[in-house]
Amino acid sequence: MREVPGYEPVARKTSVVTTLLVITIGVFVLQQVLNVFLPGLTGGRNSFLFEWFGLSGENFRELKVWTIFSYGFLHSTQTIFHIIGNMLGLFFIGRILEPMLGRQHFLLLYLGSTLLGGLVYLVFHIGGFQYVIGASAAVFGILTLFCFLRPEQPITLLLFFVLPITVKPKWVFRVSLAVSVGGLLFYELPGAAGAVVAHSAHLGGMVGGMLYYRFVYLRGGAIFSRRAGARPSVELPEWFKRQKNRPTVQKVNYTVNRSSSRDELQREVDRILDKINASGFGSLSDTEKQTLDHAKDILR
Repeated sequence: MREVPGYEPVARKTSVVTTLLVITIGVFVLQQVLNVFLPGLTGGRNSFLFEWFGLSGENFRELKVWTIFSYGFLHSTQTIFHIIGNMLGLFFIGRILEPMLGRQHFLLLYLGSTLLGGLVYLVFHIGGFQYVIGASAAVFGILTLFCFLRPEQPITLLLFFVLPITVKPKWVFRVSLAVSVGGLLFYELPGAAGAVVAHSAHLGGMVGGMLYYRFVYLRGGAIFSRRAGARPSVELPEWFKRQKNRPTVQKVNYTVNRSSSRDELQREVDRILDKINASGFGSLSDTEKQTLDHAKDILR
């Protein structure tokens, strides 16, 4: 661990992505346990969690308002691919976005996309009885933000979990949006009673990602350029890029100006980047933001 006079080490907090993975997988295990030990009358599956935590027009009319969030932690027990697809998306995209946004902002994006996915679903199904479950709306929300931040960065996806294909995120977003809108208009609405995929919830999650990008990320003046995919304005040190598991540091009372020595300035920039990695750009003070601006040209 790097020692800097005037700083006190603090323990690194558990990742929000890890917490969401543990909770969601734990709920899925609970669903399977209830299916085995307390089977229902239909298909041998227990319906308790669906009735109290799944989202449907009927549940919402009965004032089970918490289901607007809780549905995102339930998944189909008829196939394992439902939860696997969502958890893979959460893991691979979340581990990129959380260090950029900070724990609180990533959770805001995830839950906000879940909320909007549920609301858009209810707009079209408020009078229905069919349940919608799954983290897909939240995953589409974080996917949308990733595509807006890094539209030109090639990524490799596993089509049908087998065939690797390399595409640019901007095309992933456009195809996902087209499929969601088309699925809503031509599949979900005409056959709502038997529809398997809630395209409306996916569309709501994407709207959540777009709103976060427009009204939270851009207005936050993040260290990453507003032009998604650009390099940070201050080059990240090697220890930051490797994301080592070690304690971070916390500021006690320290400021830096242009007259500071190069080594002193580098230590302050390292501390500020530590803080961004742990809490997001929004946690910085005005003085710390000015320090980054001053350091950009000096350290270059």
